[in-house]
Amino acid sequence: MIAAAAHLLTITALLTITAEAQNIPKGFVVPKCTISPDGRYGITVPVLDQHRHSENPKNSVIELKTGKIIAVIKTRWTGWNRMGHGGILPARWSPDASLLLWEVEGKWFRDGVVLLKFKNGALQWQCDITALANREILERTKHAAPDKYAKAKTANAGSGSAYPEGFTIEVVALNPISLPVNVRAALTSDPKQIEGFPKLGSELSATVDERGKFAVTDFRLKDGAYEELEEMAPAPEECPRDYDAEERARGGH
Repeated sequence: MIAAAAHLLTITALLTITAEAQNIPKGFVVPKCTISPDGRYGITVPVLDQHRHSENPKNSVIELKTGKIIAVIKTRWTGWNRMGHGGILPARWSPDASLLLWEVEGKWFRDGVVLLKFKNGALQWQCDITALANREILERTKHAAPDKYAKAKTANAGSGSAYPEGFTIEVVALNPISLPVNVRAALTSDPKQIEGFPKLGSELSATVDERGKFAVTDFRLKDGAYEELEEMAPAPEECPRDYDAEERARGGH
């Protein structure tokens, strides 16, 4: 019965999103894959060709009925309607819509993983899991294998800003989306597995608790950790584009 009720709410949300489209800001869409189980909330996604000359817009959680912004998602990476590599992944809400796990997929790993906690229609806290996991796994890897770390960092110089210190790091929040949320991260210096390239791998486990605190529970150096995590927790299919909604976004409210 609970599953059937949740399914009915989702169907209702999908049917009403068009009617409430006038409350979505110009230049943004709210993909169906971002709508909360109760149909009350959705996440704004900027339409690329509508923000060419503006500052980097952010994804926001909004109340669909009113258009009210409940929370601006604070992460370095914005999920756009169209991206060169990757895209936005289906939002993972808790059944009561009190928790939201927001993910943006990149080329080799999830660029952004953010957990948000709500209460009575307001944001309580949000945790940039990607930023915290990257910092912790880099510090611990460097401390555990300083020489290998230095060589791999030098070899990966110029990889781009998406690769912290030149390393490839996958960060995953495991199901279920309930507190405490379990997190896994894995680092590699060589995702392409090039012969003769400096090899360094590590893995980290952590939790996010009821207060939004990120705490590391385990760490170890481990070759192949990145490949193992990719196999254990592959990213789902990215959200499909809604071309009709994108046209409405270009035309305003």
